[in-house]
Amino acid sequence: MIEHANERVNTLMGDRYSDYLIELKDEPCRDHVFAYIEREDTPRTLPYQLNLLKQAGFDTVDILHKINIFAAFGAVK
Repeated sequence: MIEHANERVNTLMGDRYSDYLIELKDEPCRDHVFAYIEREDTPRTLPYQLNLLKQAGFDTVDILHKINIFAAFGAVK
């Protein structure tokens, strides 16, 4: 899970994901997923995570895919 730097965007994306989970199954499903995220994840913004990779010595970082609150990114040394 990723955060967005702008709190309004962050809230909008969270609300959209919440609506998706309810539509997919139901509110208990949404509550379960969000509880899992709260317990297991440490969300940061995508720029923060990409910068962390650069600080760790990776030469090239790239965003492979981003949708809503999820992103796939990678780096090459």
